[in-house]
Order: sequence, then C-alpha cells, then structure tokens
Amino acid sequence: MPRPNTPTDLLLSLVLVAVWIAFPGPTVAQPVTKENPNADQQAMVDHWTRQALSDAVNAGLPVPQANYEDLLLAEPHPREASQLLDGRFTGETDQIAPQDVNIADPKSVASVQEEAAGIASDGAFFSSSRLVPMDARFHYPYRLNGKLYFTKFDGKNEVCSAAVLRPRLLLTAGHCVHFGRNKSSGFYKNFKFVPAYHEGHAPYGEWYWTWVGTTQSWSESRRKFPNSADFAIIEVADQNVNGRMMRIGDIVGWAGFRTFALSPNHTKQVGYPQNHDSGEIMHQVDSAWHADGQEGVSFYGSDMRNASSGAAWYENFGVQATGQVGALFASPNRIVGVTSFGFAEQGKMIQASSQLNDEFLDLLSVACQRKIGNC
Repeated sequence: MPRPNTPTDLLLSLVLVAVWIAFPGPTVAQPVTKENPNADQQAMVDHWTRQALSDAVNAGLPVPQANYEDLLLAEPHPREASQLLDGRFTGETDQIAPQDVNIADPKSVASVQEEAAGIASDGAFFSSSRLVPMDARFHYPYRLNGKLYFTKFDGKNEVCSAAVLRPRLLLTAGHCVHFGRNKSSGFYKNFKFVPAYHEGHAPYGEWYWTWVGTTQSWSESRRKFPNSADFAIIEVADQNVNGRMMRIGDIVGWAGFRTFALSPNHTKQVGYPQNHDSGEIMHQVDSAWHADGQEGVSFYGSDMRNASSGAAWYENFGVQATGQVGALFASPNRIVGVTSFGFAEQGKMIQASSQLNDEFLDLLSVACQRKIGNC
C-alpha cells in the first residue's frame, strides 16, 4: 500500500521550492490562477451525476485558421538547454488495487476508421493503437493518464485528456481549462479527473480540483492557434483511502518532464480521442518529430482528434529493463509536450504541441509553492 507523506517528502518539496526561488531563471509572463471556491468539494460531487458524465461531450480539437504549410518554419527551432525532473514509479506491490467503480454509462464503442493508422501524412509517420492489453491501464506509466471533465460557461460539460505530473498536480492544455481571454474570470469550472478511465469505470477514483492555473500567453490569446504556451496545471484534493489521506500521486505515481525537448524527439502520445473507441478506451500514438512551426510549436504525426486535447507526449515511455543503458536522457516517462491543436479538418494527420518553456516552469513553480507535498 502506498505510504502517506513522510518527512523525506516534505524535505524534498522544500528543497525543490528553494531551488526555484534561488534560481528563478528568466523573467517571463506571470501565470493566471484561480482557487476552487467550493472547498468542501460537495458542489462538484453533486454536479457530476452519472447522467452528467454520460452526457459530457468530447472537447473539439482546435484547428488553426492558417493552413499547415503557412505555419511551417524553414529551419528548426534553435536548441535550448533543457531543465528536467524525474517522475516516481509506484511499485506494483505497493499500489492500491484498482476498484471496479462504474461512474457513467459508456458510449457505444465503435472505432471510427476514417484514416488508416500507420501511414504518413505529409511525411509525418506514426503508429496508432488502442491500449493492448487493456489491463495495461492498471500499471505505471499508463495509469498516469485519464479523462478531465469540466463545465464551460454555457453549462455544457466537456472532456479533455490529462496526466499526473507531480504528486498533486495534473498537466493538460490551457484551452481545456480557460477560455483564452478575461484573465482569472476566463476559467471553466467543475474540474474532475479520472485516471485510467475505461468504458465508464474509474479504477482509481475521481479527483476534484482545488486550484487551477494557466499561462499568460494562453489566457490572453483570444483562442488563437498556434500558441507558445498552451498549458495548464490543476491541483487536486487528497482523498481518504483505507483510512489514510493520500495524494493522487501516492496511488498512481507521477511523470517527469523535460523542457525544450520536442525538436527533435520521439514520443508516445496517450489520451482519449473521440474518433477512436468513442473516447471510452485509452489510446496511444507513437511518432517522431516532423517539423517546427510558428510560436514555438512542433508537429508530430497523429490520427487522434476530439478530446485528445491535453494528452501527454512522453519521451522514453515505459519501464526500463534491468541492465538497460544507452538511451538519450535515459530516465523514463518524461512529459515533453501536450496536444494543443491539429489539422484533421485539413485532411492532415498531424498534431502540434507547444514546447515546455519558461512559462511552463513559472506556472509549475507557482503550483509547487502552493502546498507542501505538491511536488
């Protein structure tokens, strides 16, 4: 069984915060944040009935106004020094056993085959598959990924993808949490995360937000794509599990990250696209860097569409073998990007992510400093 916070956890969190304070790096635009006004979480629990979850629609994958060819750069982005942190693997013998909890009626699982996976779109090669075996969702690092539910201003419930980045923190796309204007009043509400979601089931529970933040570049973007920092971080509340207050990361583990690492690289993208299995089964796409575009974004091959927004892009995904050596930046499961937008409407199987940049680091620093044990 995972352990509660220890003095070592607290010391590591203090050290991490102290390093960020002592070496803050370049001055960048300040994040925009909001605390959950419903501290008791009950309003969100009441909101997310089984009917509300079943009726939630998959958020559309943004499509830029410009054509793909118009956004390409003649030369790749200049190389920048990476900053990185490792994730935490929760051992298979230490984890809490997944529970068979049905939270919603699954939509019809009928995979849409509009394009054949594994072919190239403008030379952007990739492979695409539902999770095999499906029980892999119970294991690290797949169980870091899940569905993010939220409510927009018109009252419509929608769904994106997200992943556990730090012990209490989730990473997703900025456009999955914020309208793109009106600063702190532009945030959506009722954020709920379901790690390892599968056909209406929540094997590791449902986790509700206590705080959310996004970058200034996204909050003032007026929803213009590409965006240099289409990121968001959500803090979720601890839960009482078998008599112990536990963080989400104590149960499923968390990912690492590396900044300025998309160009070039090879990634596994993990999310819940509506065009495959109706978004009811975790989906994975493997692809390599294809090209760089304006505003610091990078393009990779992918056939995921709606609701894949916010899906994590990992380098070195998986669990290393004993004796395995030689990988570049060898520590596994570092997030290097999240799905921001795509070109499916233009007939191109290509998606884009902003580079994890200084705005990302600044947002993460604010999130880490909010509460001991967040990072």
